[in-house]
This record gives sequence, structure tokens and C-alpha cells, in this order.
Amino acid sequence: MQDIQINNIEILKELNSYSDFIMDKWNSKSLQKDLHLTSINDKAEDFVSVEYLENLIKKGHAGFPESLKGYSGLMPDHKGELQRISSRGMAYRDTNAALNNTLMAMLSAKRNSLATVYPPGGFISWHHNANAPGYNIIFTWSENGKGWFKYKDPKTKEIVTMHDKVGWNCKMGYFGSYHEPDKIFYHSAYTDCVRISIAYIFSQAENFWKDVIEDIEECH
Repeated sequence: MQDIQINNIEILKELNSYSDFIMDKWNSKSLQKDLHLTSINDKAEDFVSVEYLENLIKKGHAGFPESLKGYSGLMPDHKGELQRISSRGMAYRDTNAALNNTLMAMLSAKRNSLATVYPPGGFISWHHNANAPGYNIIFTWSENGKGWFKYKDPKTKEIVTMHDKVGWNCKMGYFGSYHEPDKIFYHSAYTDCVRISIAYIFSQAENFWKDVIEDIEECH
């Protein structure tokens, strides 16, 4: 997993417009009323600890996280969330869809794999996404930088912590499949402030992957 500097002006424009929309809703207390907060009673320390990770590895893992404390309903393909979303809440889904259409066209992403808003104390439990493998890009916006992304390096087995910076962050890496045990990528995240996370999956072509990195890092 590597940090990518977002220098592309057009990409930053789209991302900033999205975070401005989300934070306007958050500061007005609308978001908290319009969207559904998942895993309300789950405690972060029970799902992002090293002990939890070790137990998860021992018992086996299906791929998706067992717990995510964040506001759901942003992704247009989450059919199960429709019944939980108010008419006001559809504005979030439409705004996220507009961002997806633009970024996926600019970056030629395969699909949007995650879109959520974490409140202070929000988290996503350790998981590896081996059931949805591929090259990934994760755009993260942090209100004041009090958050992190952790992963277990598939080669060294070291637990690596990547601390959030204020504003937009970008990380890119490869999530291996069940057929690539040496590339299984366990990861988790936690925040003490508002945190927005949007992730995309790309094709398996490494050369294409490098082109995407260049597009993000170059000023346009």
C-alpha cells in the first residue's frame, strides 16, 4: 500500500465539492438524521485490535468486514439500504453517484467498492477483500487528521499504520484473492473525527495501474 499525492486539479475539484457537500450536511446536523448509522453498539477496540485480527486469521475470514461503524446508504447499488433512506437521504446517493460517474470516467475504474462517512469513533473492522480482489484506490477525507488506516504487510507480516492527514488522502494497493495467499491484504481503519472514505477497484493490468497513479499525481 502506498500514499499517492493528489495533484490533479480536476480530481481535487470533484473531491472537494463532495466533501463540502458532506460537511455542510454534517455541520447542520442533517446527515445524522437523513442517513442510517450502522453498528451503533459495536466498540472499535473489539474490531480493530491486533488480537481481533489474530483471531480472525485463525478462524478464517469470508472477505468483507464483520463490522463498520459509519453512515450507509451512499452507494447506488446497495439495494438493501433503500428502505432505510428517507426522501432527503436520496440527495446523498445522487451526489455520490455523480462523483462516481466523473471519477470512474477520469480514472477508468472498474467499480465503486466503498462509500461511507465515519463519525468520530467510527471504524471498519479488519478484513481482506479476497472475495473482491484487484488493484484498489482509496480516497479519504479527514476533518482534522485524527484517524488511521492499518494493514498487515503480506510479505513481512508487519502491522503498518498510515496516519490520515487533514483533507484528502489517497492510497493505492493490491488486494489479493484466495488463490494468492501471499498477497492476502488484511486492513482496518479508525477515526476520532469525521472521515469520508471512497474506494474503487481497477483492472488487473499493472501497466494500467501505473498510468492511474501518474494521472492522480500530475498537475493538469
